[in-house]
Amino acid sequence: MSANLPIPAEFAEIAAICVAAEGMIGNRSALTVNARDLHTGLQVRRDFSNWIKGRVSRFGFVEHQDFESYADLSSPDLASPKARAQETKEYRLTLDMAKELSMVENNEKGRLARRYFIWREQQALSAQPSVSVAEIERRMMQALGGMVKSVVNKQITPKIEQLSQKVDGVLAVRPAGVAVTSSRTARGWLQHYGVVKRKRGMSQRVSSALKSLSFRMGYVVSQTAEEGKLCFHEVVANAYFGVGAGRHLLPKTVKDQKEMGLEPAPSPFTKTPA
Repeated sequence: MSANLPIPAEFAEIAAICVAAEGMIGNRSALTVNARDLHTGLQVRRDFSNWIKGRVSRFGFVEHQDFESYADLSSPDLASPKARAQETKEYRLTLDMAKELSMVENNEKGRLARRYFIWREQQALSAQPSVSVAEIERRMMQALGGMVKSVVNKQITPKIEQLSQKVDGVLAVRPAGVAVTSSRTARGWLQHYGVVKRKRGMSQRVSSALKSLSFRMGYVVSQTAEEGKLCFHEVVANAYFGVGAGRHLLPKTVKDQKEMGLEPAPSPFTKTPA
């Protein structure tokens, strides 16, 4: 069917009122019809504003998907000296929505309008240039290549860029060139420093404190391989329990840092050690 095919005689009247033209619905271009024109073409007796609002509400049409609403400034009546321009709310409908509105009117005008919109869609489709098989294959390969690249970037590349290995049952993620050291959970460090009896919630509070201190000192927070619990670098733990807030949690039997083998507090890093 040619794009310049004359409009069939049976559609001449409705086509003159409901002009199907290219318009934007959401972020896509589509054939659209002005709702006020459709209201006129269908010869609906209800006033336009109540009619379109009622149809949208009753049939669940979605803005930016089935239609677009916009404000339009009407021209004043030049014959009346007191007439002023007024702002009206207009609606731009997709042909699918226009067909459904036409059908639910359940009269001859509605059935005629629906057939016209179907004919208009067929005309638009036939006017589109055909795509060769080679072009279709090229597009498919391009899309497939993009999908593969996305999978590689999301799942494989991060694992290549970060060295991962198990240390004492812990999956330690560290930058290249950094020596492997002991990492433990908050509970593990509490046990290591002799805190056997713990109050409820102590492990969680210590974990939060070690996490915050790790970020400030520039050390990576890793996770256990099985349970995914947070683990912390021994240098961070030494600083927290040796000279930080955690020193008050140590048992009274611990006399000084040397008895626990604690290291002096390190200087803070501005970024992850390299």
